Amino acid sequence: MNEFNLSSTTLDEIQNHDDFRVVWCSADNHISSELTYFAHYLEKCDSIDTCKNYIREIKSERKILLVLINLFKHITDFDGLSQIQSIYILEKDRQNIHYDKENFSKSIHVFMNERLLIDRLRYDILLTYRNDLPINVSYLDEIKHEQSFINSDTHTYLFLWNQLFFYLLVNTDDLDMNKLKTDMIQQCQLEYNDNTTQLNRIKEFNDDCTEDNVLEWYTKDTFAYRLLNKAFRKRDIDLICKFRYFIILLHRKLKELSIKQQGENLTTVYRGQVLGVNELESLKSNVGRLISINTFISTTRYEEIARSFIIGAELGVLFHINITRTSYNILHPFANISEFSAMPSEEEILFSAGGVFRIDSVEKENDSMWIVNLTLNNKTVEQMERFMDGVKEQMNYVTSWDHLFMKISDLLLFGKCHKILTNKSFSWKDIITTAINIDIYNLLTVLGDYKNAIEYYKQLLLEEHVFDDSQRIITNIIIGNNYFHLKEYDNAEVYYSVALSLLDNNNNPLVGEIYNLRGDIYIELNDLQMALTCYNDALKIFTNQEMNTRYVARVCRKISDIYRRQNNHADASFYATQADEIDQQLRQRSELDIETSLEYFRNQLTTTSDHSQYQRADLLYSIGICLLRNNKYRESLEIFLEAARLFKTHLPTSDNFNQKFCTLYDSMALIHFMSKDYFKALIMLKKSIDIRISSYPN
Repeated sequence: MNEFNLSSTTLDEIQNHDDFRVVWCSADNHISSELTYFAHYLEKCDSIDTCKNYIREIKSERKILLVLINLFKHITDFDGLSQIQSIYILEKDRQNIHYDKENFSKSIHVFMNERLLIDRLRYDILLTYRNDLPINVSYLDEIKHEQSFINSDTHTYLFLWNQLFFYLLVNTDDLDMNKLKTDMIQQCQLEYNDNTTQLNRIKEFNDDCTEDNVLEWYTKDTFAYRLLNKAFRKRDIDLICKFRYFIILLHRKLKELSIKQQGENLTTVYRGQVLGVNELESLKSNVGRLISINTFISTTRYEEIARSFIIGAELGVLFHINITRTSYNILHPFANISEFSAMPSEEEILFSAGGVFRIDSVEKENDSMWIVNLTLNNKTVEQMERFMDGVKEQMNYVTSWDHLFMKISDLLLFGKCHKILTNKSFSWKDIITTAINIDIYNLLTVLGDYKNAIEYYKQLLLEEHVFDDSQRIITNIIIGNNYFHLKEYDNAEVYYSVALSLLDNNNNPLVGEIYNLRGDIYIELNDLQMALTCYNDALKIFTNQEMNTRYVARVCRKISDIYRRQNNHADASFYATQADEIDQQLRQRSELDIETSLEYFRNQLTTTSDHSQYQRADLLYSIGICLLRNNKYRESLEIFLEAARLFKTHLPTSDNFNQKFCTLYDSMALIHFMSKDYFKALIMLKKSIDIRISSYPN
């Protein structure tokens, strides 16, 4: 199984924050005393062959800045190496330097003075960090403020998720900025634990960084923007959150400057960007659509400066960003930050993360250069603000989360019924392939929007090509189950009856499951005798058909519970014993009573020593579910986090596990929603979606 993309990486590991290497090649072993500045990303070579071999072995996305000391005659040996971004040549006798720049694909700089070479190298390293970061984007045709965040296709969901994430990242109330600052400092110290120079700068940042000087820190050649932009590039949610303090200060300062600069005559800004073929094709295929750029992006007022970043690139893109019609941009501010920049002549315009633009055109200038025209979409900003307010309001009024969570998900019911009906496993991948939006609409049932889910399933039933006969029967059961959640028991009975009528064999095991579901209706209606009749009919069919004993155990629990409520303790004990014996065989629990189940799972966790790490995680998951259903949210969250940690490091190959792992993150989202911590809830929902997308990318 491929590891799930959970939008995060393990934060106790050092991130690859250096996007480049300086390779210093000198045949006479001349090493500049100034190279201590580059000590942590420097490779020294004493021959041309050693140098070429080292560069060829680099397969990552790192860029090579090559320095040749009195070795100009070998420059052609390196021109074909794609890893090299720029070449810096130190030659004491400039008369020996004769070359035509047009014949070389690399950016070449020749110096007679070592001090000037070092200064230019430091300058270009700063530009490399600031302007050569891949842009992660998402697309959408249009945003409507009344658009449902949940009731959407995958592309729309991800676009809206990114917008909502950035909004809550910087706009959440009652944040402890001191704690956020401490989190950032600790993470930075972890990243640079062996780099004394950067550790000193981290201490300086801790003592000195404020909202007034945050842009100076962003534009300095230090750890801050390196780690921040790396986190955005990797789409690493956990790491991004570690830098929330820095992001909030940047956002506030850009917002302040944006307001002050409203009267400035700014019409078009530019950005030079090296892109891959797939990224370019994505832009070309989405002309006319909206694009959300999910990182801070630096631009300049001068086209020639933007072009300088893509000289010699195999595939360079020059973005022309039209901001003529932009007015008060409060959601994603941008501003001219030249007065704070280490390179004021660049006239840098910095855009906050999550900015929304429309792709106007993608035009080819030559074989290696494309022009992409974008327009900042300020109408979308206004709509997005209304959309954000609407989502927050909806979240505030969602009720009965614990009741909804106890209900079986549509996908789980689909898979269960299909296995009963056909005796064949029907994977989540099969479900998504059969009806692509079922997985998205499963989220509707988690959030309680049963009516929309019902209408969706009814529409699927009208489309003959979507389902075969077996799946059509199951879909009727799912509709009935959704009506059950709405407490519309008559309608639930209608669809259960339709499913029964489509089954031509009364001994079919699925008939037993429908009787089981009917019994649940009578339990809700407090008609214990009718419920008992239904459960007994289900048990008879399951037993006759030698069904999976798990189904038998659960029905036995329900029958035992009814007899207990009728004070028939002998029969209650008989059926409970049957269920206990089955549970012992399966090492699972079918217990209906939460406290009894909780005690059972805890005993299993503490008294049994031969559990694998996955089994421990599974028991923790079950304990967390019990605590959640008992409204012990903080305790259940701690248990879920521990289960998630174990699951991530011990991933089995199982469709059922995929659904369980998704539900684990849905559960944590649920807890955060109920605590009105919408930002953390959003992160957990995204991790759940990431599992689904990573498991079944099509």
